[in-house]
Amino acid sequence: MSQYKSLHLKLAIILYFLTLGLPIQVFSYINMGSNNALLIPDNTLSVNVDTEIICFGETSQIHITPSEINVNYQLTAEGINIGNAQNGNGSLLHFTITPDNSATYQIIATNNITLETTTLNESIFLEVIRPPADDIKVIISEDQICISENTIISLGSSENGVSYQLYDGTYMHGNPIEGNNSAISFPEFSPFRSVIYHIVATNKICSSTSMLKQTAKVLVGLPPEDHLHPTINKHTVCENEEVIISLTPTDPAVSYQLFDGDLAIGSTVSGNSEEINFEPTIPLASTTYRIEALGNKCLNPVNIRYTVDVDVHMHPTNNKKILANHDIICHDEEVVLSVKDSEEGMYYQLHDGVDFIEPNIIGNGNTIDFPGLSLVNSTEFQVYTHETICSDKILLNSKKEISIIDIEPFSVESFVTPTDACLGENVDVEIPITNTGIEYILLDGNQEISSITGSGESIVFEDLLPDEQSQYKILIGNCIDDFTASEPEFEVHSKPSLQLLSRDVHYGNDGQLTISVTNGTPPYKFIIEPGQTYTTEENVLEINNLAIGTYRILVVDDNFCRTSKEGEEIEIKFVHNKRVIVNNALTPNGDGINDEWLIQYDLELEAPEVSIFNIYGQQIFYSKAYHNNWKGSYNGSILPNGTYYYSINFNTKDIKPIRGSLSILGNF
Repeated sequence: MSQYKSLHLKLAIILYFLTLGLPIQVFSYINMGSNNALLIPDNTLSVNVDTEIICFGETSQIHITPSEINVNYQLTAEGINIGNAQNGNGSLLHFTITPDNSATYQIIATNNITLETTTLNESIFLEVIRPPADDIKVIISEDQICISENTIISLGSSENGVSYQLYDGTYMHGNPIEGNNSAISFPEFSPFRSVIYHIVATNKICSSTSMLKQTAKVLVGLPPEDHLHPTINKHTVCENEEVIISLTPTDPAVSYQLFDGDLAIGSTVSGNSEEINFEPTIPLASTTYRIEALGNKCLNPVNIRYTVDVDVHMHPTNNKKILANHDIICHDEEVVLSVKDSEEGMYYQLHDGVDFIEPNIIGNGNTIDFPGLSLVNSTEFQVYTHETICSDKILLNSKKEISIIDIEPFSVESFVTPTDACLGENVDVEIPITNTGIEYILLDGNQEISSITGSGESIVFEDLLPDEQSQYKILIGNCIDDFTASEPEFEVHSKPSLQLLSRDVHYGNDGQLTISVTNGTPPYKFIIEPGQTYTTEENVLEINNLAIGTYRILVVDDNFCRTSKEGEEIEIKFVHNKRVIVNNALTPNGDGINDEWLIQYDLELEAPEVSIFNIYGQQIFYSKAYHNNWKGSYNGSILPNGTYYYSINFNTKDIKPIRGSLSILGNF
């Protein structure tokens, strides 16, 4: 039965196409394939879009390739038909859309004859970039500020991909800041006028902009007027004198404060559109007064550009010290009195207890001198001082008494200890009796050495170092002219100088020392340690047969002058970098030459172990640590002349055991 229905359906379709005037190939198509091909549109057609991301308000096209004839196609989004349906034409078919929102698009295909419907397999998601949100909250940290103060504008939230910039109605302000899906703030800034700030939001992809609905209004308070003119009733005053400072014109909305530097003077005074007077003040020193204005809105004070100066003439201080070039002088000599650390610009006048002495001297900040005075009698001086404007004289606390003395030339007793000295030795010069307040100056020729002020007791110039040409004399320093009070007598002897020449040891005790002396007075005493003392008129001494070691040499001349305090040292060493020299001869006859068997070795080595044998191999001497003290004896007796053999062993790997022969000679 179903076969008959299918046949009837095919016949009906053929008749329909014939009425449309379709070619005969259509009938072949109807007879091909299964029955479903005639009933259901192809859902595997290719669906694509021009671009998957578009900006709000832009147009895009969705395409079907290829479309089927006699099939109706409807574009849908989220179950809603978009635009009108279109009939397939056997080739490319496209839908033009201008979407408001992002959505997934699908196409429903309907067979126009059978009304069979299917949804194409491929769908399209189209992302629509909308303009930035304009309902973001705008926050301002300070909406009422003074000029030069700062404020911060912030957004309660922001969008990724959107930049935000302040707009003051005329210009964009600062650089844009990027949204981050959270609250953001513009950099702190200082507006110079009251203004309403808008925020422009710009989408970075589509460059679409939105003006946020909320704005930020900043009221900027301007500072008070600073071109006002202060005045002072007196620009020049004396110490402790009062002044009054005024200001005009003034602003009733502003209060004014007087300052001396950073110190506020009195209380604030409110403006009155006219002149105002600050409270009377007593300046402590010359200064510049300034005024600050404080407006009603702006709390930061504003400096009035103009200032007023006051020059305070201070009374001189009375604590300056009076000086004199000499407190004690000789008859008919002049004395110069001075004021130490004088005050600049102050006048000083000398007074001798009876009259003022002209002229006045002007202070310069340093020590000032009065003209020299010739005195007949001892006098006590005082000084008065006054200021140029404030002329009241003030007496200095200090006084200076000048005494006149009389000392005869060469009348002061003095002596030198010791009276005979060697060159380079110190001496003392003593004055047994002195006058109080008298300055005693010791000179060597014209060169001053030292000075001491007498106190009635003895004085000593200690640790003096004269030379052979020294001539000491003692002057009285209180006298302006040179006045010789004494010439101490003494004599300085030349000091002998020492030159040393040495020859190092080659084989045994063949070291040599030559001592030469210059200067000094013969005879000379040559002191050698270790060794002997020689006294001779000659200035050269030669000493032979010396062993290695360190020798100290001191020479004393006939005046007991020494070449040095402790003597000079010289070292006799091995030649050619030898470390050990063994003496191969021994003459134990008591003449002081080769009486002990000598082994000389580097001072860094320890005493060696020594064994001595006769020709029969019998050990006749042994020492664990030999110190050059064997005199050729065995069992208390001197050995006969002949040849003996030794073995020397130093306790070091650097020197191998030494073996050799030793001759005992001169034993009679």
